Amino acid sequence: MTSTLFTGITVYALCLLVISSTVQGDDPVGDPTVDTATSQDNKKEDALANSINDFGFNLLTKMLADNDDKNIIISPTGIAGLLSMALLGSVGKTYDELANMLGFSQDVRINRANHEMFGDLLKALNDNTTTSRTMFADAVFVDDDSKLRPEYRSYLERVYNGEAVQVDFTDKETVKNLINEWVSNQTSDKISNFLKDTLPVNTKAVLLSALYFSGQWKHPFTPEFTMRLPFKKPKGEIMVDLMLNAGKFNTVHSAEHELRMVALPYNDSTTTMYLIKPRNPEQMSLPELLNRLNYTTINKLIDNLRKNTCLIRLPKMDLQYNANLVNPLKAMGLSSIFIPGQANFALMIEDVNLNKTDELVTRINSEDEKNLKDIIAALPDPGVHIDEIIHDVKITIDEYGTEAVAATGGFLARSADLFYADSPFYMFIRNEKTKLVTFSAAIFDPLS
Repeated sequence: MTSTLFTGITVYALCLLVISSTVQGDDPVGDPTVDTATSQDNKKEDALANSINDFGFNLLTKMLADNDDKNIIISPTGIAGLLSMALLGSVGKTYDELANMLGFSQDVRINRANHEMFGDLLKALNDNTTTSRTMFADAVFVDDDSKLRPEYRSYLERVYNGEAVQVDFTDKETVKNLINEWVSNQTSDKISNFLKDTLPVNTKAVLLSALYFSGQWKHPFTPEFTMRLPFKKPKGEIMVDLMLNAGKFNTVHSAEHELRMVALPYNDSTTTMYLIKPRNPEQMSLPELLNRLNYTTINKLIDNLRKNTCLIRLPKMDLQYNANLVNPLKAMGLSSIFIPGQANFALMIEDVNLNKTDELVTRINSEDEKNLKDIIAALPDPGVHIDEIIHDVKITIDEYGTEAVAATGGFLARSADLFYADSPFYMFIRNEKTKLVTFSAAIFDPLS
């Protein structure tokens, strides 16, 4: 068996959030078996996962609004993991906006359970007992002059398996190298130069999340049938390598939503790639289709998938995407975290100029439920805000799995259904065990 049989898709995502001081300072689609004893907990976890997925879908559609028919590739789970770390340390309006954005509760006590559940889901992603490999990691780099609240540090480590690292941000080159080394280690050396430039001189903390996925197709594509064919971009055509697959796949054709959908399972039995495209691309563009959808609708479409004989064409892709998420997040209603004097991360960083910390408890560990909000409101604002949120994704998709050649070759003439991704399409990868969408993309050009 050659090494090519172990290639199918590899995706890496990295998200970075820079906190600065203000000017005052410096195939399993369908019916999984459910343990009835834990069904209620599973429902809560599914509801939380759906909230995260809904956030990711809304973010992608917001990014499409300012997009000139260019690819958008994001990791909803990676970004949500980063924002949940910020939520964990926020108070006041900052807390309200972040909780609303992620679909978390405004109730402080309920959100404790949400953090615990989300942390459990992220840990479940790291189950590498299958042929696929998924890895989520997060970290906080905080300036030596800033004091990370011990309650925040301990909760981050316990719930999110996050690490906290003290650094000297005035030593800009050393910090850049440390962050790039962390990123490289968490993405199996696939993103090795994440930070091209040094961080701003007034940086007080950096929050990082990394998500890595590598998997083999359950039904590999056939390399011998990969052909150079036209791909219809919104403006003009390009020639791309379109892979070929044929067999029994879960598909749905929705006349109501005017779309086609197909599910491509990985051979770990816990991960699936879903492809969606307009039923008539000449009459409806991909952005028009996605603006008609939401994740609740997509979930219902997944429930309606049925096995059909299908012939699939999908482009080979090796793409890298980088974006600053500040503007699309602002468009979604997240504004205070970026504004000096409005952002408040009092549960993350102590105000070193005040000596009141012994009198106060944080939201994350407080037992004083009755006066909890008053206690939180009394925390001094450390005077920091978020400068930028940088997102970097790399995705490679190919066909490997030559053992399928003979069976596929004899099947082509009998294929009854077609899914040709030869024009703009939407795709996402979902972990079926956690229901989290780890990666999603709107593809307008498989070569860019």
